[in-house]
Amino acid sequence: MSSQFYPTRSFIRFAAKSQLTADLSGHAVPAYVDRHGTVDVSLEFQPAEDGAGAYCDVFQASGDCLDELLLKRITQAMFDLDQHPDLYRAYPTAAAAAAVEAQVAEAIVEAYKQASLEQRQSVVAKFNALLDR
Repeated sequence: MSSQFYPTRSFIRFAAKSQLTADLSGHAVPAYVDRHGTVDVSLEFQPAEDGAGAYCDVFQASGDCLDELLLKRITQAMFDLDQHPDLYRAYPTAAAAAAVEAQVAEAIVEAYKQASLEQRQSVVAKFNALLDR
């Protein structure tokens, strides 16, 4: 009898949210997770140092917190079967399923950061247009 492992969407969302929280706070976010009822995992999400600096600088300075609605919309889109069919496949090992989880969580984090910056730029552009009047 062979074991099959599926990526866990709730863990993907948890990992993405924890990484975003670490990026926004500028501090590590420790986590302890019980995986598959048998594997206990101790994780620590470190703030991003490369590529996300502008995102972190803008949002840390402004004191903004995580936009739960935006995260929910991005997560739902990423979990769509057409977007990531690999989430709905069985994998022979827990490590293979975890690799897919990490890849999708990273995609959610990057999409969130990009959307947040675009929203911020849009708001700034609207304020600038009002000031030009």
